[in-house]
Amino acid sequence: MVRQYKIHTNLDGSDNEIIDLTNGKIRLYQPSDLGIVTNTNIWSTQGLGVFGDTAISHPSMDFRLETFGDNLQKNYQLINEFVSKILAQKYVTIEYTSEMGTFYADVKLAKVSKTEGYGQNGTFSETISFDVINKWYTYEQLTFSKFKNADFSNKTKIYTNSRYIYTNDAYVYTTEDNIERFSKWEIKENVFSFVARLTPSNSDVKKYGVRFLDEQANEYTSIIFNMANKPNYIQLNTDVNDEYYQTVTNGIAVNMFSALDFQKFRTRIFKKGTMELVNLDSVEMNIKRKVDFV
Repeated sequence: MVRQYKIHTNLDGSDNEIIDLTNGKIRLYQPSDLGIVTNTNIWSTQGLGVFGDTAISHPSMDFRLETFGDNLQKNYQLINEFVSKILAQKYVTIEYTSEMGTFYADVKLAKVSKTEGYGQNGTFSETISFDVINKWYTYEQLTFSKFKNADFSNKTKIYTNSRYIYTNDAYVYTTEDNIERFSKWEIKENVFSFVARLTPSNSDVKKYGVRFLDEQANEYTSIIFNMANKPNYIQLNTDVNDEYYQTVTNGIAVNMFSALDFQKFRTRIFKKGTMELVNLDSVEMNIKRKVDFV
């Protein structure tokens, strides 16, 4: 298959615009380096070496950029609007699809050349470079909810794109009354951030959020909000480059960072284990999972 490139102006936002850079009027091709660089600390003395830590970094990405307007004026307009749109963002996200799947990288425009339009239509053929912020990761959409009133007719499922997986391998009995036991999501390796919409349940305790347990079922961090009133929903983004915590009530969004329980909110690094719902009816999440090499 032909490798596909797209740019998202705001991958996590409702105002995201997707620019097709494979089939559109502006196209990227001939990437210079989509790989990795490893740096290992090695201490040597008298011909003997001792390994230290190894760090993985990602070099800047360079592409050839070509415009396909009908005339010189249209090509000027295409390249100017494209560059202006990228510059207007804090950063953008490159979507890369190959035989291996679809992967994402958050990047910042570093350089774009500007020469003269050539040929009958005044096409531009330039070089564009991006500095890497996060590279690479998958982007998974999950929706799940807890049981209500011991209704197990639909079982407990997490929907991930077009398929689902069960969140708990235990048998379900019709007399089961431990509803919270099924309000869990199994976290596997390399999850580094997520965007979520939390729908609070009706509860006398005005604490809403999610808690994270390691493989030994020990809580190591939680995102819990202490509130006087129940909002319609809570929306949050744990990405350190675009972090926010908000409640929405009657269409009005309010910054609720101060309502976080900081005695429980100890880290943004997510371990292998489980996530549990706390006084929530449902959660919709977009998960970012790190992939070093694609």
